[in-house]
Parts: sequence; structure tokens; C-alpha cells
Amino acid sequence: MAWIEHRKRADGGVSARVVWRFGGRRGAPREDETFSAGSDAQNRARAEGFKQMVEAAGGHWPDGWVKGEGFVRARGEERYSPPPSFANVGEEYVRQIVDISPGQRKRYLSSIRVLANLEVRGTRIFGRPVDAIAERDIKAWLIDWDRSLKTKANYHGLLYGVFTYAAEQGHLTINPCARTAPKRSRVRQSQAELRFLTEKELRTAARLAGAYGDILTFTASTAGRESTNAKIVESPSPMLG
Repeated sequence: MAWIEHRKRADGGVSARVVWRFGGRRGAPREDETFSAGSDAQNRARAEGFKQMVEAAGGHWPDGWVKGEGFVRARGEERYSPPPSFANVGEEYVRQIVDISPGQRKRYLSSIRVLANLEVRGTRIFGRPVDAIAERDIKAWLIDWDRSLKTKANYHGLLYGVFTYAAEQGHLTINPCARTAPKRSRVRQSQAELRFLTEKELRTAARLAGAYGDILTFTASTAGRESTNAKIVESPSPMLG
């Protein structure tokens, strides 16, 4: 059982103190809480209410009560901040990349805007909050967007970077692009490739060309010398996922 003690303050007012044995056990340590900030009537009423809460809790402090302060809500719970949109996170990501040229940054920002306004299956997938875009949405975009596989692979690389950045900022826990990257081998296969004729095939083509055979032979021999002297370097796009 808890009880209330009233004490006269130096200013003439009355404070009310609730006293009880911890857990309601005889011989247990004494606990107390004092109410003195309001009028005499307020202090008595608050003490009575607190006494009932202690008894209801079996002689323990009411859950969430802080001595001398009352029920205190954690600061982090006071204000809810909705998750940012994909477009906002995407722009923030692009603007913090260090090792790209101004032109490339401009193209990346343009790509973010394209995605944010793109409709896939009647829905603007990338017009949502960044944490509302799932793996199935990325797959739907890859399947239905009417662009070449190379173009989609480039955009996918940018998307992967945006969602990785979003995860680092605490907006989500799983990158929805993690298991959806187009295979590099498929991307290469989708691109047009040069086909060089063998010497035998060239002679056959020249014979079939009749009067124009000499022109065909001269063009092929010139191209052959240029390809031999040229240094070819394969450099994958930095956006390739």
C-alpha cells in the first residue's frame, strides 16, 4: 500500500509526497515522489492519482514514469519525418559524387528526372518514397521499359548507386537493385558487333561484285591497315551495373 504525506513549505503552500515500499513488500526499501509545483489542491490531486498508479503497478514505479519529471516521451518520438522521395535521394547522391565531370553530373541528374517521371505499367515507380521501391518494381522496369538493354544497364548502374547511398543514410535496409543487374554477357550480345571477312571470303565477295571488285578489295585492305595500327581500349560505362 502507498500513502500520502503532506508537508508545509517555506512559502506557506503544501506539498504532497507519495510514499510506498518497493514491490509492496514489508521491509523493502522506501520509494517516494513529491508533488509541489502547483496549488495545494493540484498537488493533492496529482499525488492521489500517482498513488493509485503505484498501487495498480504492484508497488512499482508506473511504466514510463521518470522521478521528478513524470511521464517523459523520448525526443526521437516527438516528431515523425517521412522518408524522402527517390528523386530527392537520387539528386543528393549525384551531387556528392566526387570523381565525375560537370557534364557527367548533369547527365546523371537528367537520368534521375527521367526515372522519376517514367510510368511503368501505369505507375510512376520512381515517383515514390525511396523506401517504397522493391525488387519487383526494378524487375518490372527492366522488363517493360522500351529501351535497349545497354541503356537499361547504364541506368541500372546509376540506380544501384542511389539505393546504396539511401541504405547508408538509413532510409532502407535492402538495396532493391542487388539481384537485378543485367548480365554483362547479355549486354555485350545485344550490341552490334563488327564482322571481319577472311581472305577467302573477301576473294569470293570481290568475284561476286564483278566490276566493283577492285573497289571492295581496296576498301577492305585500307580498313585492315587502320585496324592493325589502332589501339583499341574497352572501357565499360561507369554507370554499368
